[in-house]
Amino acid sequence: MLLLKCPVVKTKILFLSALILTTSTSLSSIPAHSQVPERGFAELVKKVGGGVVNISTFARPKLFRRGLPGGFQGPMDPNDPFRNFFEEFFGGRIPGPRPEAPPQTRPQKSQPFALGTGFVIDESGLILTNHHVIGGAEEVKIQFNEDDEFVAAEIIGRDPELDVALLSVRSKAKLTPIPLGDSDRIEVGEYVLAIGNPLGYGHTVTHGILSAKERKAPEMRLAKYLQTDASINPGNSGGPLLNMRGEVIGINNAIDARAQGIGFAIPINTVKQILPQLKTKGTVSRGYLGVSAGELSEEMASELQLPSGTKGVMIAEVIPGEAADRAGLKPYDVITSVNGEKIASPIDLTTKITSVKVGDSAEIRFFRKGKEKTLKVKLGERPSQLAAGEQVSPSTPEKKKKPSDSPIKEWGFEAEEMSESLAREFGLPLDNAKKIKGVVVTDLAFGKAAAESGLNRGDLILDVGGREIKSLSDLEEALRAVKGKSTMVRTRKLSPNGDGSVSVIVLKKD
Repeated sequence: MLLLKCPVVKTKILFLSALILTTSTSLSSIPAHSQVPERGFAELVKKVGGGVVNISTFARPKLFRRGLPGGFQGPMDPNDPFRNFFEEFFGGRIPGPRPEAPPQTRPQKSQPFALGTGFVIDESGLILTNHHVIGGAEEVKIQFNEDDEFVAAEIIGRDPELDVALLSVRSKAKLTPIPLGDSDRIEVGEYVLAIGNPLGYGHTVTHGILSAKERKAPEMRLAKYLQTDASINPGNSGGPLLNMRGEVIGINNAIDARAQGIGFAIPINTVKQILPQLKTKGTVSRGYLGVSAGELSEEMASELQLPSGTKGVMIAEVIPGEAADRAGLKPYDVITSVNGEKIASPIDLTTKITSVKVGDSAEIRFFRKGKEKTLKVKLGERPSQLAAGEQVSPSTPEKKKKPSDSPIKEWGFEAEEMSESLAREFGLPLDNAKKIKGVVVTDLAFGKAAAESGLNRGDLILDVGGREIKSLSDLEEALRAVKGKSTMVRTRKLSPNGDGSVSVIVLKKD
């Protein structure tokens, strides 16, 4: 869950969404497909409910990179009005660094850290959700019904800027995909449904109306939100906003925390534009002009001797070497349209430019010193917004593969010998890393005994049952020699200065 401050309107946007009905409307005055049937929404829920899934994410503690997935890096201001909300939701602790806390002396158990919602869009097992639901997660688990077991899901694609992620899950059961509708077609005042996982209460159905379209928000730079009356609860993020035909018209995403009944969803038409890229390469490439632009005020327009009533955005900075610079755009130029579509705000400019494919040309109409001009600009590629460690599998270098008969995975974890790449991953100075000889825990299986025993990602294994460990072969031999399903293990917590604490745990095998 993300808590972001909006510098423009001085509000707070809380990402997650559920819908409630807060208005009454004359059913005789709205289209038939929007009317509430005699049995309410029961038939519609039966039709689409099986396509909504609960999402649980899991991460091992990462050395020196603590914080809430998706970008919130705390610590939280003690006077923040949302402090109590976060403390209750996160079990009495605030996410992010706690400088006042004493050094860790006992190993912490690895456990799930977040719940969210997603929905099936394809019988093959493709699932859409919000990126902030799975951002920072090392494992993702999907639950189709409250009584079902969680099954592993793979992150296929990420788009942090639009806050969308694509997952894939394999299931023996026949999946129920929910059709994607047309978010441009829905009208303000129509009834909408949401099915989500608020506070862990899976498959909770809520309803309301579409309150507005084309809502701008500083946190949503690449699209304009659908607005709906909504009540917010942790866990609804990534769930579908549905029309009365049972089609997804948005992904529930945010609320204005100052009020009740002001919630937002990402229009599904915007999501459909990026789906092919998420499926094929896991990331999204967008057109990039390479300028910083701001609102055009009447005073600015007067100083620039622009025609009365001119609407547009003024370029404040041109990034050297990027598309705008190569094409000849300059500071104080006022852009009024892109490919014939009018530009009235910086969000309009970003939306239009990012909708153009990388390498294609865009026609830019602008004013310079009072004279109108036109340029054809070949667009570059917008810089990636993926955080470190968030690359999807197609672009992630393969780690050294262990022999298929290795006993390490049988104990619910993976390990590698210390290397420069591992040192960089764990934030260790290379000089100190070169002095470290041994085997480091690099992965832990979700929910397995090894994770529950207190073993952590980044632990240097010193010995197993009294046998010193200096290499992978040493570790494999020691684990093969264990009689029974548990053994004593000594580990050292890696730290930048090399003096991490040593712990003793009882390592168990499932």
